Amino acid sequence: MPDGGLIILGVSEAGGFSTTGVADPATMESGLASVARQTVDPAPYIETASIDHDGLGVIVCHVAPLAPSAKPARFRGEAYLRQADGDYVMGPADLRMVEIAGLHDRERLDYDASPVPGASREDFDNDLVESLVRRAQRSSVRLRGLDENVILRQLGATTTSGEPTIGGLYALGNFPQGLLPALRVTAAVQLPRDGSGLRTQNLRVFDGPVPDLLSSTLEWVTTNLTTRQSYGSDGNLRSIPELPLQAVREALANALVHRDLGPDTLGVGRSIDVRLSENALTIASPGGLRGVTLRQIMSSSHARAAVNQRLYALTQFMRTPDGANIIEGEGGGVTEILRSAVESDLRRPRMVDTGVQFTTILWRGSMVDAADEKWLQEHGDGRALTHLQKQVLLRARDGRPWSVDALRDEFSPMSSREAHDQLTKLVRWGLLSIDLANEVPASITAGSTPHEKVTSTHPIDVRRPRIAGAGKNASVVLSAIDGDATLAQITARTALTDRQARYAVTQLIRAGLVRMDGGPGQRGTTYSRVMESQ
Repeated sequence: MPDGGLIILGVSEAGGFSTTGVADPATMESGLASVARQTVDPAPYIETASIDHDGLGVIVCHVAPLAPSAKPARFRGEAYLRQADGDYVMGPADLRMVEIAGLHDRERLDYDASPVPGASREDFDNDLVESLVRRAQRSSVRLRGLDENVILRQLGATTTSGEPTIGGLYALGNFPQGLLPALRVTAAVQLPRDGSGLRTQNLRVFDGPVPDLLSSTLEWVTTNLTTRQSYGSDGNLRSIPELPLQAVREALANALVHRDLGPDTLGVGRSIDVRLSENALTIASPGGLRGVTLRQIMSSSHARAAVNQRLYALTQFMRTPDGANIIEGEGGGVTEILRSAVESDLRRPRMVDTGVQFTTILWRGSMVDAADEKWLQEHGDGRALTHLQKQVLLRARDGRPWSVDALRDEFSPMSSREAHDQLTKLVRWGLLSIDLANEVPASITAGSTPHEKVTSTHPIDVRRPRIAGAGKNASVVLSAIDGDATLAQITARTALTDRQARYAVTQLIRAGLVRMDGGPGQRGTTYSRVMESQ
């Protein structure tokens, strides 16, 4: 992986990511270092740590990335690629892409500027060309008095001899897929494995230039998403897509404009794939990031580094058939994806760069379920809460620790000032008990960016619910507590997630039905049922 990665030992994926622990953490840590040195060439730098989670040892190993020129690392002579939940031996095309990524900028080929064999000026869509030239002339004093053909050459749509380039044909062609079939988008709904034998439905293959690809794929996604009914502030009922369409649009535009246009993808027919499953919308584009890291593009500071500089410049002057911009050109597309998802109470989108493929995953389903939303309405005095405020209150209710730094990481891009302002409102409204003045440096009020550390649990006053109001999993968890049980044992017995089990246990403690022996996060903490006689 271009940015390295994290290995966690002692957590069972098959068991719903429950904590199982490792028998001998110290031996495991030294074993990891030994494997890295003896079997991987060149060996990466790794940093390991052992943590205690409810009395079970878990090993966390951070693997630092190699320099681009040193890639790929090989394990016993083979280079591997991480795809989905498996590791695969890299093929020649993937290896070549990794080697090209390791070249110096001056050694790289600008594939979007390469001529397309067999293409001519007649392969351009005249309406698109006219619109592009008109907007370019309005935007640049230097281009205003130039001829159409000169402008196309200056923007990289054609070569000096007038042949369409790959970027020009992709952006302006009437049918780019005739000469370059891989410049298409495939979309399908992935069906769950239910024994029916059906794998996908609504399979579509989209063609045409970039503006048409963007609009037609976005329309397909919109049609296949579900909607929810919501009343607006004006009292009118509206149908709202389950995923924010601005996030979907930005993710599609990024995939189209920043896809790899080299022979190792176009030559083997690698197209952009859009898949809608019951859990997520996944958009996979050939090629990886160039000149910027995943961490940089997901930060609050705009980071812009175009994989295809000429195609990027062309699309800045182009519009979709409905008149919308294809890209803004400010490098804030990823920021918009993250912000709009968080504002819709969705899980933070995931972005994965393997170096040969870039994948954006937009999760379906709200992070705040109906029971949590009802609780927030009751205890939030009906106030309109931000996503961060909702999560802070829910974590405080469940007795879970939180910190400003952790919340900023989870809901980024978000500045220290934004996080502090949202927490201040909760305190001012009387919904959260925390002394911000003591726990966060006073300099934050002046607009600086301190390294705040708010690591303690901040409980709020909540009336003890009866078991009937303790959540849908309370009775299941209560029946799973036979004698003394750790949280890991409760999770394994109920097949619930760690969060679900922890919340249910907390509610049962508040209801006086369960007793905790120990403390949150302490080694050996157990839970037992409180008998009625007690």
